[in-house]
Amino acid sequence: MGEPNASASAAGSEIDALPFRKIISIALKGIRIRIWRSLIVVSGIILAIAFLSYILCSDGFIQNASEELLRKAGVEVDNMEDQRVQTYWMVGLALLISFVGIVNAMLMSVTERFREIGTMKCLGALDGFVLKMFLIESVVLGSVGALFGVGLGIFLAYFEGVFLFGHAMWGLLPVGWLFLVAVGSFIAGVVITVLGAVYPAREAAKMLPVVALRAEL
Repeated sequence: MGEPNASASAAGSEIDALPFRKIISIALKGIRIRIWRSLIVVSGIILAIAFLSYILCSDGFIQNASEELLRKAGVEVDNMEDQRVQTYWMVGLALLISFVGIVNAMLMSVTERFREIGTMKCLGALDGFVLKMFLIESVVLGSVGALFGVGLGIFLAYFEGVFLFGHAMWGLLPVGWLFLVAVGSFIAGVVITVLGAVYPAREAAKMLPVVALRAEL
């Protein structure tokens, strides 16, 4: 009577104890198989982080430019503070929309993989293994999306800066500021992606094998 339970426990321990490199390989394979859904998640991250880095760079240009240069560029200096507040509200809204989109996409990914999750659990995969797999996927998607988003946002900000300030633009944004914008935006992209994946990943990890295998897709 105790042998099947002992075998299942041993199999579960073996799968959960897989090298971290193997779990990463399984997660990357899942991304490749569902490449279109992965691209939807990545595109949402790119847009949100591009908007964030663009706003931060543009704000840096404005803060470091003289009042005379701002007026020549057509920037309304009088109500500039109000404009900055409105812009940052828009950034927050864009990040929130991106977060909701990521949660929805990850939930759909879990739904599509009911049978896969059930099969893995029947083979002995523990909750921790499934949770790690989904979180690794989110880190990869978040890193790729944030990287492209940062590059796009900074490019757009500098492209606009050339038209507004001309050659003077190159001296308006110190390298240190640009580095902080890039790193901060990248971290923000990865964090919102991982946070958006936590709930779907936990739901997938807690799923009973019987329930997952009975799911009609």
